[in-house]
Amino acid sequence: MTTIGSYQVKVLIQSASEETALISPASADDMPTNWSCNWVNFWRNMDFECQNIVKIVYDGQIWGLVHYSLYPYFYPVPAPPRFIEIAHIEAHPTSRGKETERFIEPIGKWLIWYATKVAFEFCQTEADEPLVILEAFDTAVSYYRDKVQMEYLGFSLSTPGEDLYGFRFSRTAAAEFCQRHESQLGGAKLYEQ
Repeated sequence: MTTIGSYQVKVLIQSASEETALISPASADDMPTNWSCNWVNFWRNMDFECQNIVKIVYDGQIWGLVHYSLYPYFYPVPAPPRFIEIAHIEAHPTSRGKETERFIEPIGKWLIWYATKVAFEFCQTEADEPLVILEAFDTAVSYYRDKVQMEYLGFSLSTPGEDLYGFRFSRTAAAEFCQRHESQLGGAKLYEQ
């Protein structure tokens, strides 16, 4: 399984108090049935050798999920993967959108941070080559471009009826994102269970 373990991370509750949340690999029982993405189906169809779903939990509740895949993946592995694709990422329905005051934040940035750390652990790429890629709906373009500061690639070829836009981090940009994010909220602490 493509994981780097579990981490305790700092989150803001109602934009005021700082609390600790846990990012860790999810299980089948964690898959919600009432969110926008079909997480149960993603879990059922997952190749556990090169994919994973990770959750962020605060106060016993799942607040976000990310599904990622390592590419290219060869079995048996003659060469390491070169990049990670964030296939699906979603915050709890009560903590997303353009609300001015969310209950808990940042959710997406911590999940992207985790997937990026997985990429650093498993992928071999040059400094200027793509390390992390994702596609997003037009409603999320400003989030990934302006808040996460991923490189915007423009319109992406996708399934008919879906207009998606591509983003990426080079290895260098991914390292800068992780450093910037950790300096804003404090570093993540490996959680020993």
